[in-house]
Parts: sequence; structure tokens; C-alpha cells
Amino acid sequence: MQSKLKKILVVSSYAPPAIGGPQMLYNLFRDFPVDSYSILTSYYNIDNISAAKGTWLNGEYVFYDNPQRDKEARKQAAKEKTTENKRSQNVQKLKLLMKKIWLIRILAGFPVIFSQIFAITKNGKNVVQKANSEILLGISDYGPAMIGSYFLHKITKRPLYLFMFDLYRGNFLPFPGGLLATIFEKSILKHATTIIVNNEGTKNFFHKKYGDIVSKKIVIIYNSVFPQDYKSLEKIEAVKEKKPPYAILFTGRVNWPQIGAIKNLIRAVNEIKDIDVVFKLYSPMPKEYLNDMGIFESEKVEFSFAPPQEMPRVQSEADILFLPLSWHTKSQAIIDTATPGKLTDYLIAGKPILIHAPASSFLVKYARENNFAAIVDKEDKDALKAAIRRILFEGGFRRKLVANAKKTFMRNHDANKNVSIFRALFSSEKSS
Repeated sequence: MQSKLKKILVVSSYAPPAIGGPQMLYNLFRDFPVDSYSILTSYYNIDNISAAKGTWLNGEYVFYDNPQRDKEARKQAAKEKTTENKRSQNVQKLKLLMKKIWLIRILAGFPVIFSQIFAITKNGKNVVQKANSEILLGISDYGPAMIGSYFLHKITKRPLYLFMFDLYRGNFLPFPGGLLATIFEKSILKHATTIIVNNEGTKNFFHKKYGDIVSKKIVIIYNSVFPQDYKSLEKIEAVKEKKPPYAILFTGRVNWPQIGAIKNLIRAVNEIKDIDVVFKLYSPMPKEYLNDMGIFESEKVEFSFAPPQEMPRVQSEADILFLPLSWHTKSQAIIDTATPGKLTDYLIAGKPILIHAPASSFLVKYARENNFAAIVDKEDKDALKAAIRRILFEGGFRRKLVANAKKTFMRNHDANKNVSIFRALFSSEKSS
């Protein structure tokens, strides 16, 4: 019999059904009792496609930037041309402008970030009292949820847990996020009861920076998905005879950590003339944003998007799954500690993985240790072309990568096992 869970308030600027890190949250919370948690998140940070077609958690959603609305209203607004829908689109456009134009980042940064921190604190206090939340779980994002959950901890005296999908300080955060991270990170980490990270590289990073006072609180829970959706496709894919064009697939958001490596792959694909190879980019990012980043559709580059529940099918139809991290970025610490959420999907998808990332990254070290991917750890188009050819035409190499990927998944990333580790952190039998 499972022990009773303490009631949790999850504080995150992004929440399921948005893609990326929120999907890891979905997998961990999917089977939690509906009354054991509430989610304090942004109404406008859930994109319209995910809101309309994605899978929502069963727990209560409270939108700190639109507290009068609930998740059913958000679903409906995504399907209609409502004022809220237009505001959501305007918010997304503002975020893209802030990424591209430094003056807008400066002018809009302070009011945007501080208004969100205030809204999180104000509405979070109400949720804690109404739901009798016993634990605060702050999720790393671009800053507001980390600071907001810390302030809630100080106000409500509830234990503070942190889930670090990425680093906080040392990340390339929108202004003034980096400044606030420098000011608050040490205090936030020291006040936390438990700190969850998703790989050993991040734990080692915090140990070197803060010592045992922080590292002793750290629990590693690898990014996790349920393998059942992928396993159901194995027999279907096994009987398919794949013919050109061969598809190299990337799924997810395109931001500064990926952009340089993606451009390298596109250059390599464009130079392959004797094989029919296409690069398929499945991303929620608007076409205009991708164009501004220097990525354009062509005969060899296709843009598309699908909600998270369709990703098993989409990924299983690829010939190569591409996982990029870039060089010469604005945050080497992020590159060196990141394990992107899509890696977990890729490991169980039954298709060979191509990693293009710096040798210093934990991602490359993890892949080498477990031999689950072809690795190009330098900016070299010829090396990328050679790796693509080897994956496509060396069956033994390809099968070995796929087999090792599945072994790595079952050892570290199976949500069926990791949910038990996660739930135990919130057991009423665990002292705070």
C-alpha cells in the first residue's frame, strides 16, 4: 500500500501540456492523486496548439497571470478567436522580440519579470491557504518561478523543493533574469530542503560551486518518459521497408543552445548530393522566428509541428534523430550540464541518434560512456556527413546504437521506475 502524499504546490512558468521540460513534469505527475497537487503557472506560456491538442494533468491549474480562468477556459480559448487568444499570441510575439532586440529586452524586462514574481507570490499564497499545500516545488525556468517559490517559502514557511531542469545562475536568461539569479541563487539553494537535478553533470557542477551544503540535498531523477507508447510502434516499424528520402529529425524548441549546431547540420545536408536526405524540423517556434535565426525551408529542410502525444509516431518515422548543442554560446555552463528532454524520447524511439555537441558537454560524455549515439563533437561538416552515411548504410553500427540506447533508457529513464523515486520525496513518512 502506497504511503500518503503531502500536498504539493508546483510553481512553474511553463507547465503541461507545453512541450519540453513540462512533458517531464507530466510524466512524473500523471498518476498522482488529483487532490495531491496544484499547479501555479502561466496562462500565456502554454502555446495554443499544445493547449488545444496536448495532454493536461488532472490536478488543479491556477494561472498566476490570469487567475480568473481555469484549464478548461484555456483549452477553449485556444480553439477560438477570442481576446485572450489574441493576447496569448501578442505575448509570444513580445517574447520573440525580446530575444531579438536588446532595447526591448531592457525596456520590457523589468516590468515583465517583476510583475510575474509579484503575481506568483500573491496567487501562490492564496493557493497554499486554499489547498492546504504542504510543500512548494519550484521549477527552474527563466527566473520568475524560482524567485516566486522562494518568496512563497519565506512567507508561508512551507518547505521549498526545487526541480532544476537547467541551471539557474549561469543560464542565458532574459534581462533582468541573469542579474536576479546572481543575487538570489545561493540563498534559494541554501533554503531548499531537496534539490532535484536530471544528471550527474549538474550535481557535480553544484558541488564544485557550493560544496556539501548544497550537494547533500541533491537527488538525481533522470528525464523520464513511459516506454509503452513507443513499444506499441515497434512491430509496425519492423515490417516497413524504408526508402529514400531519408529523414533526419529534430523535435523541440529552437533557442540559443541549439541554433548553431542545427545550422551546421543544414549545411552538411545541403552538401550531400548523392543521397536523398532531408532535415525535418518539428518545432512550435513560428516560421518567422526561425527565419530570423537564419533557418529557412527548402527542398532539404522542412518545418512542421505536432503535439507531444504524437511525438512517438513522428520520431519512429525518422531515419536519424538529431540532438544538437552549440559552440561559442552565451552560457557554456548550460551547454556543459544539459541533458535535453528530447534525449529521453530519442533513447526509446528505436531509431539511431546523431549528437552534434561540444566534447566538454555532459551529453557527449554520457553518450560515449553508454555508446548510444553517433557523435560529432567538433564543428566539421565533413564529419557530420560521414556520420550520416555511416548511420544510414552500416546496419551493424545502427543496430548497436539503437540497442544501447534502449538499454540506457531502461536503466535510467523509464518513468515507471523514476516516478517511484519522485513520489517517495513527497511521502508523509519522509521528514521535512
